[in-house]
Amino acid sequence: MKGRGLILGLVLAVVACDMGSLTAGPTESCNESGVQCQLPTGPLGVCERSRCAAGEAPPCFQCTPQH
Repeated sequence: MKGRGLILGLVLAVVACDMGSLTAGPTESCNESGVQCQLPTGPLGVCERSRCAAGEAPPCFQCTPQH
């Protein structure tokens, strides 16, 4: 019986952790590396570090294609 409770607890913990990723859509502006973002051309991209534009304070990120 203790084994079932432990398994149930682990399953619930995993589901609870993944709930945030299921409800959050791609970001419109990149503020951190590794986050999904929406490219202007339509497909999803991923936020990666990039060079900062003149006058922009680091760290800087841009949405880049995943493939």
